[in-house]
Order: sequence, then structure tokens, then C-alpha cells
Amino acid sequence: MDVVTLISKYEAALRAAMLANDVEALTDLLDDDLVFTGPDGRVLSKEDDLCAHRNRQLRLDRLDLYETQIRCIGEMVVVTTKATLSGHYDSVLFDGAFAYTRLWKRSGMHWRIVAGHAAKIR
Repeated sequence: MDVVTLISKYEAALRAAMLANDVEALTDLLDDDLVFTGPDGRVLSKEDDLCAHRNRQLRLDRLDLYETQIRCIGEMVVVTTKATLSGHYDSVLFDGAFAYTRLWKRSGMHWRIVAGHAAKIR
């Protein structure tokens, strides 16, 4: 299986895990050294991200991806995508379009996200 097809499957697993607040699946998909910059500028670690899902601080009701592009860059893979999201973070509701960049790296037999960034675009 080529890398683009493989990462597409990982991206689908990530989407499903985020919608379900599936901390076990997210644990496998996120690298221990994850650095993620959220739309509010906060920089989150893997544990920060998992905690938000575990405590249902972050709840996604809708996560529709579009304009996804996957590019191999050396030993890593960059994914850019846009998403229509709705849900809440703590008690703050959100609804809109966001742009994401994720950097995947091979970790043993698996691929994991080592870095990411999200920005609200509408």
C-alpha cells in the first residue's frame, strides 16, 4: 500500500476517534512528542489533547473534511485539510470552517501525528 493511501486511512481513524472521544485510539494516533497549536494559539501536548477528550471538555458534533491534500516530505507526511466543525470546548460553542495542518511520522510499524496546527477560516 502506498503512503498516501495509508495516511488516508490514518486520517479517517483520527476523524472517527475525535468524534467519539476515543482516548484509546487517539493515544495510538498521537506521538508522545506531539505539539499542536489550536485556533486560539494555545500550544497543546499529547496529554493536553487526550485530557480534553477524556474529560469531554472538547466535544465534536460535526467534523466534515474537505480539500484534503497529502504530501510526502522526506521521511514525514504533511496533511492539509479544511473542516466544517461544530461542537463545544468547555461550555463555549463553536461552529465554522477551520484549516488544519498535520505532520505524520513513522513510529515503529505505525504512523503518528507529531505536530499540528488549526486556524479558523470562517
